[in-house]
Amino acid sequence: MNTNQPIAKLGHVAIHTPDLDESLWFFDEVLGLHVVERDDDTAYLRGQRDWEHHTLSVTESGKKGVDHIALRTTSSEALDHLAERFESEGTDVTYVDAGEEPGQGEAIRVEKFGHPYEFYYDVDKPDAPEGQRSGLKNRVYSEAVANRIAPRRIDHVHVQDPGGTAKEHAAWLQEALGFQLNECYRGTDDELWGWWFAVTALPHDLAIHREPADSSPGFHHLSYHLDSFDDLWNAADILSEVGIEPDGGPGRHAITRADFLYVSDPASGFRIELFAGPGYLNFEPDWEPIEWTESDIGGENNHQWVGEGPSWEGTSYPDA
Repeated sequence: MNTNQPIAKLGHVAIHTPDLDESLWFFDEVLGLHVVERDDDTAYLRGQRDWEHHTLSVTESGKKGVDHIALRTTSSEALDHLAERFESEGTDVTYVDAGEEPGQGEAIRVEKFGHPYEFYYDVDKPDAPEGQRSGLKNRVYSEAVANRIAPRRIDHVHVQDPGGTAKEHAAWLQEALGFQLNECYRGTDDELWGWWFAVTALPHDLAIHREPADSSPGFHHLSYHLDSFDDLWNAADILSEVGIEPDGGPGRHAITRADFLYVSDPASGFRIELFAGPGYLNFEPDWEPIEWTESDIGGENNHQWVGEGPSWEGTSYPDA
């Protein structure tokens, strides 16, 4: 095993909400994510073709914001190696017992550059409930139990950092976790403004953009994959029918070459990107990062190929 590349994929994001029932109306009834389990004040959800127990957890806590971003390791040994590395570097490591987070084995949590990361390997992959299982063995839920949006699977997360911290965070993702830089954006100050990283063949599993030096670390969006651009228009129709205005799109990104629509949960303010495409898949062993500038696609805060993107205001990480 190459311990320099210990991460297999993005696993899930855990968020806070002041009203769980209201958030479940949005995530379950409007978007069409499936509730796998509800435990006290937390609900665990996943998409049509997500195999793991959950890719989103929503906890009613009276707060808004993100609790943690979870990455699955390539093995239990890789998880142990990460824990040893973090402790040897002086990073505070919190150990999470198996089952403390339903559907998940032992995990560790660390805060890096103001972002709460969780790492795990063992995870349950429950079948769909009786009558909801797809007849296709390589899928989970039947299309017969999907609504018109029905996000297929978790795709990526996008976070934001102040000033020079963004560059340090980006270097850590590459050096400690083995992420590959697929694309980047260089600002008019001749410094990198955005980084799009992957550990899979996707255009990105995790992205960072740079905010002003006096800002705080934050979380911009969690993305779920849809099959086609038409799915985004169906999503826009449904949002209009229930009185929710999208944050941005439908449109097409130049960076990652994927179609998009952004929308936020009215109760928690948490932003979801519906990401259709996937744009491209990268299987190249000698990939050279693609660099973009304003002359290519427009400014830092408005660089969509087609359509308008969302605001760059992010979500906080509330204190525990």
